[in-house]
Amino acid sequence: MMPVDHNPALEPISLKFAGSFIVLTILAGLGVGVARVLTSLYAVHIQATELQLGLIAAAQSIGLLFMALPVGVLVQRFGSLKIFALGSVLGAGFYSLQSLYTNAWYLLVLTALVSFILPMRFVSIHTVFLSHLKRLGPTKAGWFRGSHMMGFFLIAPALTIFLIEKMNYHGAFFAVAVLFLIAMIFAPTCFAEKEKSTTAPPKFQLNEILAPLRLVKQHPHLRTICSMEFMSNIANNYFGFFIVVIAIQSFHLHESWAVMLLTTQGLVFVGSLFSLGALAETMGYHKFYVIGLALISFALLSLSLATQSFWLWPASVSLGLGLGMLHIANFMSFAKVGEQTSMSKISPLLAMVGPAGGLLGGLVGAALGQHIGLQAIFAPIGIVFLVLTIFVFRNLSFQQFLQEDSSITPLQRQEP
Repeated sequence: MMPVDHNPALEPISLKFAGSFIVLTILAGLGVGVARVLTSLYAVHIQATELQLGLIAAAQSIGLLFMALPVGVLVQRFGSLKIFALGSVLGAGFYSLQSLYTNAWYLLVLTALVSFILPMRFVSIHTVFLSHLKRLGPTKAGWFRGSHMMGFFLIAPALTIFLIEKMNYHGAFFAVAVLFLIAMIFAPTCFAEKEKSTTAPPKFQLNEILAPLRLVKQHPHLRTICSMEFMSNIANNYFGFFIVVIAIQSFHLHESWAVMLLTTQGLVFVGSLFSLGALAETMGYHKFYVIGLALISFALLSLSLATQSFWLWPASVSLGLGLGMLHIANFMSFAKVGEQTSMSKISPLLAMVGPAGGLLGGLVGAALGQHIGLQAIFAPIGIVFLVLTIFVFRNLSFQQFLQEDSSITPLQRQEP
């Protein structure tokens, strides 16, 4: 079966598509980003316990973990446009229900329900993005990916504070629902419709859903890339959810200053996506990986040891820069594997691995936060990144994979 969003390799990207896709990804990232910050602040506002905070953080990812692979099959069968639209409508409906009850457990349930819907949007966008990535190249690809992250990390924190001040928490959740629906305006231009078939599609089979996992087993370098993607999402999601709580409770920062930590990290992260793609090509992806991983390790260890709020700022900058570098390198690596195998298998895998990391980060916060403190948990995550830095630095096989000519697609050759 051919991927839904298949495009000829040399077909030029139209200005209409480029503009619409950038606006769409900004809006899609903005809706989810506002929801993430809003959920974190609202949980603190209603005085959720550390256990509840951890569970809510984990709930943001649990549905993405279980639904990414099945949604990948749905995108193949019905087209990314229909699946994106359905996810947008359902997500808007759930967020509009948030104002019914002011209760941490109710917030937890709705957050978990929304997480089962979000893969419909993520997988659709990832499929389109990865299918165009080779023609874009690393520099322009950074602009496309950065547009999504700009909404998610850069605009969302400030917009969340504005919405809370003007509309209170319940009104802000309605605004999130509106953002989900507005994104649908640009979807028809960006997403290919699935061609109608006169024959009925075959029934869903478990083997079809699990095909991306078999690909991980067969491809050793894909396992390395997935491991880094998994850990980057643990670090990013744990920071994104708990740094606000830590800054308010441990360092006694005002809400607006606590959210500014997210804005700072997001600004550097998005800035690196927009500006460092060409540097990755010049420097080489192996060195680029090593530097990015080292920066993340330094940032996380610094966050765990900080005793004054001042040190949170340089650590946030280092984390944003390292995550941005890792993001650029990982997406190009995922696309390279997709060219060798099947892009329709890579996009749901990418949408699943990240949330798995986010889920674990939230569960770690829930399980250990009350015993060793939320801030201290940055240390073991930083140590894992230090180990990854050394592993990638010394892995000659992975270095050779990164240097392979991506124009050669060894789909026919036997995977090592």
